[in-house]
Amino acid sequence: MTRCVQSGLPLTLLATLLVACGGDTTPPGATASGDDDGEPMVVMEQNNGGMHAQAGANLDLPAGFPEDVAHYPGLNIYGASAIPNMGYTLAALAQGSPAEVAAFYSREMAELGWTEAANAPNGPGQMLRFEKGARSISLNLIPNGDDTTLSITALN
Repeated sequence: MTRCVQSGLPLTLLATLLVACGGDTTPPGATASGDDDGEPMVVMEQNNGGMHAQAGANLDLPAGFPEDVAHYPGLNIYGASAIPNMGYTLAALAQGSPAEVAAFYSREMAELGWTEAANAPNGPGQMLRFEKGARSISLNLIPNGDDTTLSITALN
């Protein structure tokens, strides 16, 4: 797991800086495309030991991401990793406060058959954990102005 974090973290940080700074240079291993406004954006992809990681803006869910996990409306995924035989991680931004985002996940995950195992304050944010059989989903919600930054971990 440490190797996965060591490989994915620099990629995510580099892509975040590139997306924030803009520019017209696409680094090796990245694809450049335009968003709906025609603005260039950079999506970095890396495959390392079977782990697939992406960083960019408005990314799609990784292939194979569990279909029975709620998807917050308008979620902007800017980091996604698939870790073989373990699960998935997402870094994202959601419109709304941590309390609003937490209420959505509590309601929607229950409707999808998940049991809420934890829902507690975490500093200025909130932490939630859901279980379904041997699987678990953890969400860390951190206020980011009027929005919420999410860290989502889905374990098989």
